[in-house]
Amino acid sequence: MTKTTLPPVSAPDANEQIPFSKCLLAEELFSYQQMLELHRQLKLAVRERAMMLVTGEAGVGKTTAVYAFMNELPSNKYLVIYLGQDQEGTSLWKRLAYSLGFKPSVSRAQTRLTVSQHLADNFLEKGKEVILVIDEAHLLDGPTLEDIRLLTNADFDRGSPVSVVLIGQLPLRGRLKMPGFEALNQRLRYRCALEGYSEEETAAYVQHRLQAVGKQRDFFSADAIKQLFFAAQGIPRELNNLALAAILRAQADDIEKVDGRLMKKVIDQRDLS
Repeated sequence: MTKTTLPPVSAPDANEQIPFSKCLLAEELFSYQQMLELHRQLKLAVRERAMMLVTGEAGVGKTTAVYAFMNELPSNKYLVIYLGQDQEGTSLWKRLAYSLGFKPSVSRAQTRLTVSQHLADNFLEKGKEVILVIDEAHLLDGPTLEDIRLLTNADFDRGSPVSVVLIGQLPLRGRLKMPGFEALNQRLRYRCALEGYSEEETAAYVQHRLQAVGKQRDFFSADAIKQLFFAAQGIPRELNNLALAAILRAQADDIEKVDGRLMKKVIDQRDLS
């Protein structure tokens, strides 16, 4: 039997930027029409200390888009609290308490009351404006969603001590229309539903991400981008996965560019995996 010798694999350069990686640098952020509209509404929600709902399919870029906006806010004026790992109210209130700088109580109800009082006092004392960003909100139970709404009550319901941004997948929209959520649904003054990129936006997105890490904008052929768009349905996370897989395949095969044939191989292989 003939022994096959694999070529040596060199260690990645620590300074080399991986194209289509999850960790975006500021220059890699792709601006498009829906994101601009989202940021416009976020600006209004923060200015009015209102509640906002951001929904979309998994992987469409909801969290990334909201983070991009929040990251530009001056830290000397705003305190942005991100909660995105909690599926039950008890842990959410505990992490919120710690984020505000105090130890939570053993009782969930007591912790919630303390958080509410802290926010109200901060509002009256004109401290930093608090923005609460709650990700994966579609996973939260009904009582927790209602408790979050109650945080926005202040001064006989004439003002709010906190801005709240709920981020969730599409089922959250239907859920909020169900009986029992009327008050919360009415309180959501601003709403934005993100969708995937169009075919033209997909091409611009791929070229932008390539250019941001020093690769040729035309590294993907027009046919490859068309196949990439239809396979991913314009969803950014899936676009990233397939585009990165195509780049790695091109490097392994010592191919200078990704054409339609190579892109089809990558898509077919992913479908079979």
